[in-house]
Amino acid sequence: MHLNQVPHQLGWADVNGVKTRYLVIGPQGAPTLLLLHGTAGSLENFCHNYAQYAQNFRVIGLDLLGCGYTDKPKHDYLIPDYAEHVVAFMDALGIASASMVGVSLGSWIGAAIAQTYPERIQSLVMIAPAGIVTDEEEERRFADGVRKRRSAAAGAPSWDSVSAAMKGLVLNPETLADELVAVRLAIYLQPSMKDAMPRLLAFSLGGQALTHEQWQSLQLPIQVIAAVDAPNMFLGNAYAIAKAAPRAELVELKGCDHWAQYEQPEAFHQASEPFLLEHTR
Repeated sequence: MHLNQVPHQLGWADVNGVKTRYLVIGPQGAPTLLLLHGTAGSLENFCHNYAQYAQNFRVIGLDLLGCGYTDKPKHDYLIPDYAEHVVAFMDALGIASASMVGVSLGSWIGAAIAQTYPERIQSLVMIAPAGIVTDEEEERRFADGVRKRRSAAAGAPSWDSVSAAMKGLVLNPETLADELVAVRLAIYLQPSMKDAMPRLLAFSLGGQALTHEQWQSLQLPIQVIAAVDAPNMFLGNAYAIAKAAPRAELVELKGCDHWAQYEQPEAFHQASEPFLLEHTR
């Protein structure tokens, strides 16, 4: 419903043999902005953001490796695999470099790209930031919970199981639109999804985070979104990354949890657009 009166294109790119779904919107020749969704999500996670960002950017959202309607290769996906897929996707579309907005896993992938391919990423907005460990026990508990909820949703997809998994992403569950649940349910009903889910979640078993020294070595501009009304691991991550990364700035937003870009789109855009315009060419 957010795009039914907005010109955009939906397509699939061949990314080293992985058929990858993507959405593109915005003027040709504008600076490129890539949107990277979270764990086992899809490009619809940014439904509130495409049209607004497209006023100033050529905006591209993609289904990450194995996610959404992108192909699901039969191997475990670790953070380098996700990052390599995004970079290869950029190659397939002829994108030399871009700014990126990432949610949770997407923010982690953006940081990994900045670590390995610094020339490919100009700036990064991190929502519900991941990729740093501030409390190993809390990290383990959270990862166990994610694997349990997402595996249940993919193992026996139903409106209730999928909506239960998704409602944990928002501070106010009533803000979660039925159409988003319907999209996620259709994705999880794909026959390939049950077997793919453990591979999608393999990164959560640990050992993938950037070290403190790696965060300190990042030289790109980073905006970190801190959801201050959700005192959880990701809020701690936001403060830790803002302190560690040399060019990071912290933005505190109220009235949201994991999906600040969805629950508080106006405040989110008021913060992120000036930052991206300043640091995207």
